[in-house]
Amino acid sequence: MFAWSTHQLTEYFTAVNASADEAAAIAVAVEQAAELIEAETGAVVLGDVVHGAWGFGADVPVKGLLAVAEKPGMLTVPALGELYAVPSSLGESVAGALVVARIEEPFDSEERQVLQGMAQLLGVALRSIRVLNAERTLRAEREREATERLILLEQAQTRQRLVETLLTIQRAISNRKPLPEILDAVTTGTAALLGGAPVALILAEGGGGRRLSVASVSGAENYALADPDSPHTEAREAMATAKVIIRPVDPGDPARGSIIATPVRVTGEMAGSLVALLPGATDQYAEQREQLAAFAQQVSLALTDARTVEAVREAHHDPVTGLPNRGLFLKIFNRVLASRQSATEPTSVLFIDLDRFKAVNDSLGHEAGDHLLAAVAGRIRACVRASDTTARLGGDEFAVLLHNSPVDSATAVGERVIEAIREPFRISERDIFIGASVGVAITRATTANSDTLLSNADLAMYRAKKEGPGKVVVYEPHMKAEALNYLSLRTDLQRALAEGEFRLQYQPLVRLDSGEVAGVEALCRWHSPSRGLVSPADFIPIAEESGVIVELGQWVLETSAAQVAAWRRLHPDLMLNVNVSGIQLGHPRFAANVTRALAVAGLPSSAVTLELTESVLMDDPDAAAASLASLRELGVHLSIDDFGTGYSSLAYLRQLPVDELKVDRAFIARAELTGEDLALVRTIVELGHILGLRVVAEGIENAAQLEALRRLGCTYGQGYHLYRPMSPADLPKALLRLPVHP
Repeated sequence: MFAWSTHQLTEYFTAVNASADEAAAIAVAVEQAAELIEAETGAVVLGDVVHGAWGFGADVPVKGLLAVAEKPGMLTVPALGELYAVPSSLGESVAGALVVARIEEPFDSEERQVLQGMAQLLGVALRSIRVLNAERTLRAEREREATERLILLEQAQTRQRLVETLLTIQRAISNRKPLPEILDAVTTGTAALLGGAPVALILAEGGGGRRLSVASVSGAENYALADPDSPHTEAREAMATAKVIIRPVDPGDPARGSIIATPVRVTGEMAGSLVALLPGATDQYAEQREQLAAFAQQVSLALTDARTVEAVREAHHDPVTGLPNRGLFLKIFNRVLASRQSATEPTSVLFIDLDRFKAVNDSLGHEAGDHLLAAVAGRIRACVRASDTTARLGGDEFAVLLHNSPVDSATAVGERVIEAIREPFRISERDIFIGASVGVAITRATTANSDTLLSNADLAMYRAKKEGPGKVVVYEPHMKAEALNYLSLRTDLQRALAEGEFRLQYQPLVRLDSGEVAGVEALCRWHSPSRGLVSPADFIPIAEESGVIVELGQWVLETSAAQVAAWRRLHPDLMLNVNVSGIQLGHPRFAANVTRALAVAGLPSSAVTLELTESVLMDDPDAAAASLASLRELGVHLSIDDFGTGYSSLAYLRQLPVDELKVDRAFIARAELTGEDLALVRTIVELGHILGLRVVAEGIENAAQLEALRRLGCTYGQGYHLYRPMSPADLPKALLRLPVHP
């Protein structure tokens, strides 16, 4: 099986260009080409003359070599017999061919591809040698004008730069640089040698229709040849004819310049085209035509070494959805911003984040998650125009670039996307329901930056998530200041636990029929040296997002368990309620952490109630039920906090192994409860009694509320009218107080 390496090609290229004259360069090229392809013989045919014959001995078959230099065929060699022979053109500037022949088998497409690359490099070297020889001759002819010598010298220097640039690219290939980096080096080097001309590498994607995409550009960002929606006529023609195409941009106006395109192959198959836009008429560019062909050959070798053109697509597209990835999206975004005709044209970007995607991925597996992402991508694209650009940024995040779209239009598109994603998806033979939050950023500024706009849309998306699922929020400048404050708060929070800045307060739970304290709820407080007292409403969500909540929650459980165990020596029936985050509940070692904390504190599990909010339990009821069941096996009690503000699904409430309902303070917030308030509370209390659950009313602020709840049969209560949250030092006094009566 044929095997080659770009290291061998680099050595070949260096050796050929180090040769002092044509004969030496040809001899080195023929010998190394034959050895690399494992051929018995080789030669170079220039016109009707055979040069550098190798492996034939004294009897060189000149006529046979002249024949196979025109087309592949069999070559009869004395003492060797019939050999398979293949010619490789030296390029348009040097009429001739590199011919190698061997006995055993014909040459496959990959071998021919490598031979063509070696022949192209030899052609470039021969032309460079001839130019240098001509320069020496011209220098010897004193009658030549100095200007002609300078032109020739400039040509020689250009050729030298060409050789150096090609050698740099070959080394990058040999060193296995990332493919996009190699392709960018090709277009950048081509542009430099063509005097800064715009250059683009156009590659054909797989599948029907052979859609062309821009793989790399240099200096061409604002030109049609870099436009992803361009027909790329010249590139297609170069691929179809396998020839270098050069023609005027506008046949009626030569001053508009010329466009030149040369084909690019991968293991013998047509893969794309290297295209350049030159400022002059077509008859001026014979040398540039040769340079572009040489660079195209290097692209071919780079792609052949990568073995698949899909590697290029993967560098610019998301493999799951087929959408542009973040890198390509930002390139397109920058081109759009640079090509706007005026500052009045609004450019909008949507940042889309899926809600509840992680639950699908975790429960049904990554394959189902990938199918869901692909389906989401299809729905988003259906909501936007063909001229707009949709991308997957990573994870469950998408972006849409809207051309010439004011704020009302962009917001309407965001709402369409949310509605489309809200509809069920059929994945793994079941209906899947997810949601989306959308942030919008818009600019008319001439100096707009794509990274900044995408970041602004991201900030707006996070604000949308905070406001609730299915929201569209437009970026406003104050959001950046809030985001910086959020990051600062998050940094302080991660340090606060290690530095002992958290404290616990305890708020008693009172038995309403007797007024006696039945237990206490542990409440976490953060006293920051720089911020003062930070509200739990501010730091708990950040602790959950950052993962600090797991460590913080464990500290709360361990500290409060030890404290209540000490109080139970005098008050043996005292119970402990501790709030638990959904992040903690989902932690694989949560049950073990609870067991360890209670064992270390010496507190029986029957004395502990873990409180979880209704929304946490209903977000993934099946997973919640499994987690709660493992906790119930430990003997702890379980409570649904803020009941009545979330889903309030009676079906799931019956299935969940809970012991207690805490009626949210919103139902008794009025100073004087109305008939409607009382009816709602009565319904929840009676529901709890029917299901055999304790019912705790939160937020009791006055005697009238307390009396009303007693009449309704509510078992337990909490609130400032009964007891405020207090420090551990003050709680023992409260336990000795007389029962609370209205």
